[in-house]
Amino acid sequence: MEAFNRFVQIVNTTCRHTYRDKSIKDISATRLEVEMNARNYGNALIFLPDGIAFPFPGEDGTKEDLVRYYFSRLYTTKEICGFLMLYHGIIVSFSTIERIKRRLRLRRRQNQAPILLVCQKIYELRANGFTNVGYKSMWRLLNSNYNITVSQENVRNCLGFIDTNGVSLRRRHRLQRRSYYNSGPNYLIHIDGYDKIKPYGIAIHGAIDGYSRRILWLKAGCSNNNPRYIAKFYIDFVKELRRVPRAIRADAGTENVLVKDLHIALRFDHGDEISGLNSFLTGRSTGNQRIERLWRSLSEYLMLFWRNTFANMRDIGLFSTADHLHIECLRFCFLPLIQTQLNQFMENWNDDHRIRRQRQEVIVPSGIPNVLYFQPEIYDSSDFSFPILCNDQTLSELENEHTSDLPVRGCSEDFMHLIGYLSGEEPMQALIPQTLDEAFQNFCTLIYICNGCRI
Repeated sequence: MEAFNRFVQIVNTTCRHTYRDKSIKDISATRLEVEMNARNYGNALIFLPDGIAFPFPGEDGTKEDLVRYYFSRLYTTKEICGFLMLYHGIIVSFSTIERIKRRLRLRRRQNQAPILLVCQKIYELRANGFTNVGYKSMWRLLNSNYNITVSQENVRNCLGFIDTNGVSLRRRHRLQRRSYYNSGPNYLIHIDGYDKIKPYGIAIHGAIDGYSRRILWLKAGCSNNNPRYIAKFYIDFVKELRRVPRAIRADAGTENVLVKDLHIALRFDHGDEISGLNSFLTGRSTGNQRIERLWRSLSEYLMLFWRNTFANMRDIGLFSTADHLHIECLRFCFLPLIQTQLNQFMENWNDDHRIRRQRQEVIVPSGIPNVLYFQPEIYDSSDFSFPILCNDQTLSELENEHTSDLPVRGCSEDFMHLIGYLSGEEPMQALIPQTLDEAFQNFCTLIYICNGCRI
């Protein structure tokens, strides 16, 4: 028990102070002691419960539930008021929102989680892929997704203690940006594919609004080159928006031929200066600035971990990129977990990621993507999307004729039948792994069974 108390004392002491007055030797010794005690007393941490994020109550939710939700997503009182008025049609004053927050006991400064819980959750998140996340992104994860109220300063100190080398590398990083011009939400959206983990059988496709930097979709599947899949992402977005974006910027590849035809058809009769053929812009991938910058953030935040994980599995002989059956097994086990983390990344980016102030502030404002996208009036802008000129039946016919859904878990029908035959149950009902360990164990089991069937 004394060692465990010593572990708590070290964590609390370390998180209150920076390392400016400590030598590298002292830091390494303290870190080693904490990690050894964490392994020895990991079972004692089980009593610490995971936070549960407050779910979105729906567009027709009560005023109190909406305030609670937007507060949990780290919005300010002004931003909450804007969402209630412009998105939900509820007109309230700042003072009313403050009274609701006091009545619901929604506060941050005097409701800090224990440092031990914060450190344990950071260790857990890093073990499941969030190894290159800065303290601000980690702070958003803890507050928004796990309902752990903690200050940025405490997260910064904890992360600096847990990942000293990573913090040092991120601190030395410098980035020079080019100028970018965009007039408002849906003025120009950017679509592209992410291929860094494609050698392992998983491809990602995404879209981002150029003005607000709001992520419109982020999908993982077996391919991002099939034009029917890309067209499906676009049609789903249009049906959700109930309008058509002004223009799309994409690469000049065959994967975009159907989405190009669909967008031009839906924009053909609007009569503005870039309607019809001019509403779809193509060019080199390196010039698609907004989406390429998103891929960099995604790679640093999440995908670098998965690239290293799959490469290590390949290097130790557990996985072969030349074996199609291995590719299918990897998709079946890991793709649902990756899609869950992509959804989490998209939600945190749209709700919590604050775009930093730029020199061209008048042209491209700073702020939170969802606020910029849904409340453009605050920034003297407006929504540039156009109404859909066809009825729902025509839109459904276009969807049925020109689009296809991604395969379940990215696997072929033959492989899903094989899984059903081997397991004796419906493969679509198989539990989706929640952690890397669960996915890895499922993968090892599948590889063992499939290799046995070949003998």
